[in-house]
Amino acid sequence: MPRSRKSPTATTTKQAAPDDLILHLFAPGMSLMHRAGLGGLACTLDVLRQRYDKGLLTDAEVRPLILDGQPQWDIEEQQITLRFGTPENAGAYLQKLFQFAFQITPEGLIYLPGQHGDTQPSLAVLADLQAGLLLTFLQHGGTRDLAKDESTVQYDPGDVDNVHALPVTYKKCSGYKHQSLWKELVDTKGRLKQTPVDLDGPVYPGAVVRHQAWGDLTKLKDPPERALPLYFAMVGCLSLLVNRGLGVLLIPEVENLRDFLDVRPLITPRNARQTLVAGAADAALQAQVRVWSSQIIRRSGGSIPAIDAMTLAPTPWSTQQKSRVNTLHVPRLADRDLQRYERALACLPLRVMVPADSTPDGKSTRKRKTAKAEQPGAVPPPSPVYRQESVVRPHVAENLALGRPWYAGFIKFYTRKNPATDKPYLEQLRYEKGGLHAMIAEPKMWDEEGERRLVEAVHEAIRRTFGRIHRETDGEGKSPSQATKNRWDKFREELRLRLAGAKTANDARHALCDLFSRAGYVQVLSEHWRDILPKLADDRWQLTRDLALLALASYTGREDEKADAPEIVEGQANAT
Repeated sequence: MPRSRKSPTATTTKQAAPDDLILHLFAPGMSLMHRAGLGGLACTLDVLRQRYDKGLLTDAEVRPLILDGQPQWDIEEQQITLRFGTPENAGAYLQKLFQFAFQITPEGLIYLPGQHGDTQPSLAVLADLQAGLLLTFLQHGGTRDLAKDESTVQYDPGDVDNVHALPVTYKKCSGYKHQSLWKELVDTKGRLKQTPVDLDGPVYPGAVVRHQAWGDLTKLKDPPERALPLYFAMVGCLSLLVNRGLGVLLIPEVENLRDFLDVRPLITPRNARQTLVAGAADAALQAQVRVWSSQIIRRSGGSIPAIDAMTLAPTPWSTQQKSRVNTLHVPRLADRDLQRYERALACLPLRVMVPADSTPDGKSTRKRKTAKAEQPGAVPPPSPVYRQESVVRPHVAENLALGRPWYAGFIKFYTRKNPATDKPYLEQLRYEKGGLHAMIAEPKMWDEEGERRLVEAVHEAIRRTFGRIHRETDGEGKSPSQATKNRWDKFREELRLRLAGAKTANDARHALCDLFSRAGYVQVLSEHWRDILPKLADDRWQLTRDLALLALASYTGREDEKADAPEIVEGQANAT
C-alpha cells in the first residue's frame, strides 16, 4: 500500500489593519450587553457632535473625530462606522473618543456624557451614580483610584422638600479602568488589532475565568469589533444604588441605534428621588416610566425598551465581591401597567426623612462628638436628612414586571422580615398606609370590579366594628378613650392573625365571613355581592386573602389614630 503524501502547508498571509471599523448591532456574538454598549457608543458620539455644533468644543478637542466640521463616523439604525482615515490613526482616534466618553469632573466625580444627553447633571446626581458604578462595573479596588477621605455634595432644597438640603457623601475619583481601555484595541503602531481581546468583570459584569488552571482557554475573549461595544456598556447601561452593599445594573434592549439616542438620556435619573431605588424591578420600571412619560418619545413615535435588571450583592462565599445574585427581565409593559406603577410611584415615593433636630443645610456632626458636646446640658448635633425607600412599591413593581396582579403576595408584609433591616415588614408598613389608601382609590388600579368592592367591603366592616367597640366602651358622643384604642388594636391584631394565618380557601372564607357578620350591615357587601362572591372561589382564595390584608393595611378611617404614622406630604415624611 503506497504511503500517503502530506499536503503542503498552506501559507498564511497577515491581514492588513483596517482604516475603519464597522460595528453591527446584531452581528453574531452580540449579546444584550454588547448591544447596550453599542447604544452607549452611539449616544457618546451624538453628544460629542451636539457640543461641537454648539461651540462648546474646539477643533483641537475633537480632532481626529471631527475633521473640517464633519464627523468621522456614521450612526445608522443597525450599525456604526468609525472612520480612522489611515490604519495608523486608529490609536489617536480611539484615545480622543475615550477621553471624551469617560471623564472625571474637577470635584472628583465620574462623568459619562453619553448618559445625560444635552442636560448637565448636578454633582449630587453624579455622586449617587458613581456609588452605583462602584457596586457594578468598578467594584474592584484595582479598577479605580479613590481618595481615602470622604467628600460631600448636596441636593438643592428644590430637589428635596424646598426647605432642607440632602447631603451625599462620596470619595473623589482620580482615575478608572475604562479611561485607558482603548490601548487594548491597538498595537504599538496605533493600528487596530486583529486578535481577540481579553475581557473581565469590570468590562462585562459576571465574566470570570472558569478554570484557573486553564485560564487562557476558559477566559472570555472578543475581537475588537465586539470588545469596543463592551467597553461602552458602562455608558449604555445604568448602575444604581439600593444600599451600600447592593447594586442594580439595568441593561436596556437596543433594537434601533437612532431611536436609542433619544431613549438613553431619559433612562438616567435626574433628582434625589430617582437615584436611589428599592430593588431591580423598581429600578427597571422607574426607567420605563421616565421614557413612557416623555413628550420626546411620544412625538418621535419611539418605543419603550425592554430592560434586563441584574442584582449584584455580596455572597457568603465572597463577602468582599458583589456577585450577580439575581436577574429579572422586564418586557415592554402595557400602558395600563405603566399607569399603575406611575400611580404607585406617586403614592409610595421615596421619603425624605427630616428629623426634628435637623438644620436646613442637612449636615450632621453627630458621629464626631466633641468633649464640649458631651458635657451636661450640651445641645447634641442635628441629625442628618436622609432618604428612606418604600417597602411596598418594589413589591408592586415586581408583580407588574412578572405579569401578576399588583397586590399578589401582599401577605409577606405580615409574615416576613425585611432582609435589608432584619426587622418585620409590619413595622414599616404603617408608614405606607396613606399611600396605599390613595392607590386603591384609583379605579384604574383594578382589573375587575369585584377586587375594588371587596377592599371597600372590608374597610366598611372594619369601620363599623370600630364604631361598635367605641359605643360599647365609651358610649355615644364621646372621644375614644385609651380603653377603646386598646380594643381597636386588639381587633386589628386578631384580624391580621386570622387572615395571615389562613392556609386554605376555607380558612380565608371563614375569616372574611366572620368579619362581615360581626360588623352588622355592610352596605357595599349588600349592593355588590354578585361582584364579590366570585372572589371567594377555591381557585383564587390566596389573591382574595391578599386583597383583605391590603384593605387592613390601607384602612384610614376617622377612628384611626393620626399618630400611628408620620404625615407624608408630597413624598416627604417628618421623623423624630
